[in-house]
Amino acid sequence: MRNTLFIILSLFAVSTFISCAEQGNSSKPPEGVISIEEAKILDRTFTKTRANVINEAIGMPDSRSSWWSIEDLEQYISYAKSLANEKGYSVNGLRVYYGAYPKDHHDESVAGYSTLFIVPTGVKAVSNEASMINFNAFLQTDEDDLDIPPLNMGHTRKPPPEDYQ
Repeated sequence: MRNTLFIILSLFAVSTFISCAEQGNSSKPPEGVISIEEAKILDRTFTKTRANVINEAIGMPDSRSSWWSIEDLEQYISYAKSLANEKGYSVNGLRVYYGAYPKDHHDESVAGYSTLFIVPTGVKAVSNEASMINFNAFLQTDEDDLDIPPLNMGHTRKPPPEDYQ
């Protein structure tokens, strides 16, 4: 019994490792990847044109970033796709919204700070079972926010105040 359990767990671990390794083999960056230098320019421009105004408006240094683990993002995407499928939608992207916690928020560690939250976007799934061509891309052009709970709480502490390095 012990050996059988060990073999099953070992096979599961190996198959998970192979699956993850296969997914990580892509060296081609997705559309929209920018250089580190461009990211620094965007951050510096934000600092020069907005950060002080925001800090003065809320009376404290605001958060400058949010963070999610890869595992949380992958799990959320899977969750969003599953719920969308149940509701007859197809997820085609993620939209990131700016948000802010009220100063009287029950969690004092985030009260008053900016946050980001993620909302899946998608389209109504069109069934073309008789066709081998997926016409969804041609029939649907709008990317509506889906009625799926958004992902927030990309941090567990007050974010660092530093600029992008």
